[in-house]
Amino acid sequence: MRHFLLSVILILGLTVDLHAQKAKENQFKIAFYNTENLFDTIDDPLKGDNDFLPTSKVAWTSDRYNHKILHIAKVLVAIDSLNLPAVIGLAEVENIAVLTDLINKTPLRKGNYQAILEEGSDPRGIDVALIFRKDVMHYVGHKAFPAALTFNTRSILYVKLMDAKKDTFHIFVNHWKSREGGSNETETKRIENAASLKHLTDSVLARNSKANIVIMGDFNDEPGNKSLAETLGALKPDQKITPTGLYNLMYLRFLNGEGTLYYKDWDLFDQIIVSGNLLSEKKHGKGATILPPYSTIFKQDWMLYKNKAGDMAPDRTASSKEYFGGFSDHLPVYVQVTNDK
Repeated sequence: MRHFLLSVILILGLTVDLHAQKAKENQFKIAFYNTENLFDTIDDPLKGDNDFLPTSKVAWTSDRYNHKILHIAKVLVAIDSLNLPAVIGLAEVENIAVLTDLINKTPLRKGNYQAILEEGSDPRGIDVALIFRKDVMHYVGHKAFPAALTFNTRSILYVKLMDAKKDTFHIFVNHWKSREGGSNETETKRIENAASLKHLTDSVLARNSKANIVIMGDFNDEPGNKSLAETLGALKPDQKITPTGLYNLMYLRFLNGEGTLYYKDWDLFDQIIVSGNLLSEKKHGKGATILPPYSTIFKQDWMLYKNKAGDMAPDRTASSKEYFGGFSDHLPVYVQVTNDK
């Protein structure tokens, strides 16, 4: 009887493991997070990193750097501690060394992530990046493209990945021109960013009208602004879905007054946009599909603080004058993908 019970326990354990493995292959999260100035402490003469050195006005020390990467990791792990996000796009990362520390010297190391970052032309030296779980996604290739031709800025990072069911994902990570100097005064530059991205996505869809495109980033514009709604043509996901259309999964949250950063009020700059093939109900069960509610803003009380106006806002790391020791001035966003093919 003892041997029989032991056999049953082993079989049950194996069944649970198989179900867990199947769930990991069939469902996974894709996330984006603006990390707010994830700089190392080393002076790079080719970058504008003078505000992030031990001798800076707000001293950027090794202790504060280590605290920062642990805080960023805490947020990303908390999105799903049982099954860490399979793909994470990041903004405001200084270099590949910082990214390597993030995935190897924090609890993210259990995710077996691979890091991708290409240096762009941003004057401050911050770039977009992507990490992905090598046990969930297969690397196919990547390339950085200029996001603009008339001014220096972050590149658009294109990464091609394949999931366990052999479905290919074309992922574009963005960080468009900021609104510093005025939103109206800088709008044309974000429109140029959008036009650059549109050219890339059109090229992918011209080769494969059913391509799975995932666009993520800090666009420094909201879903209804011209750059996103008109130039890129990202529509509300409640409209008729076509495989080649682009759909902003944050649009309805924007209309509901939600946001990912706070300046006098909530703004929704961090977004995930996908091609219609990932939303088509007719193909459900025959390939990768994003599950309703389509998008989530990850927002926990421990990531927030009460500002002078009495509102809860993202607890940031530092301002130009003061160190706060928080997480980021942005909140992350994510989507849940299923693939029952």
